Amino acid sequence: MQWSVVSGEWSDIRRATLTTDRSPLTTMLEAIIDSMNRLAGSIRVGVILLAVVGSLALAASLASAEGSSQTSFVTPTPGPDGKIIYIVQTGDVLWTIAALSGKSVEEIMALNGLQPGDYLTPGMQLLLGLGGPVLPTSAPETRPTATLVPPTPTPVFGSGEICVILFNDVNGNAVLDEGELPLTGGEISISELSGTLAGEHTTDDNPEGRCFLDLLNGDYNVGAAAPADYNPTTAMNVPVRLAPGDIQHIEFGAQASSALSGGSGNDGRRSAWLGAAGAVLLLTAGALGYIALRYNRRSPLGLR
Repeated sequence: MQWSVVSGEWSDIRRATLTTDRSPLTTMLEAIIDSMNRLAGSIRVGVILLAVVGSLALAASLASAEGSSQTSFVTPTPGPDGKIIYIVQTGDVLWTIAALSGKSVEEIMALNGLQPGDYLTPGMQLLLGLGGPVLPTSAPETRPTATLVPPTPTPVFGSGEICVILFNDVNGNAVLDEGELPLTGGEISISELSGTLAGEHTTDDNPEGRCFLDLLNGDYNVGAAAPADYNPTTAMNVPVRLAPGDIQHIEFGAQASSALSGGSGNDGRRSAWLGAAGAVLLLTAGALGYIALRYNRRSPLGLR
């Protein structure tokens, strides 16, 4: 059976078959339907229906191709072994994977041992090729921090003085008091720590003592020896550290031996009296012991 369709009927068909999506496919289909409307009066109904069905099939095919082309494709990266693996997603077909990865279908089939008619399943791993392994990112180079070493101070060289006096310590208090004079005939000396003699002097009556000039800075031992018949009242050896420009004053004291033994005459006489008294006591004790011994010998045994 055949019949003709007027323009109004084609409008109903267009509204029934098209969506509101104004995509390029929709525009193309509307153009076909408009053409069919212009030819509706002279074309058989069967031809019209065939054209409509063909147009719908073409639109569905193009829509399917457009939808598949919009599927996101994540470019795989080489694994540690260098293999480039793609995980099959739902809706993937072999030719789309080949087109998106830049490979041919034959290459993908050869790499994965696929045969014509094999199906792809979601989650299936496809080898797309070999690449270099992913190299680990090296950590930033750690450079040791330089330790700042403070500069070594430049040694300071210079000279100084050491003044020494040996005085008569009349009161024996080891202090140079006003009125106490220098001793003559004593010996004073200055030596380095190594034992090298830096200077020596026999004392005289100079109230300032003896000053040793132009001594290099460093450590020294200063010593003194009292003259005959004098005994030291101070230490007679003193260590001294001399800095550049220093003037060190050292005082040694000594006291006459007679002063130390003053009043010994009375003490001697007292000791003599004590000695004599002790001797008398010893003699008395001896006599009493002798008498007691003789008495014991003459007494009868019964009285003992």
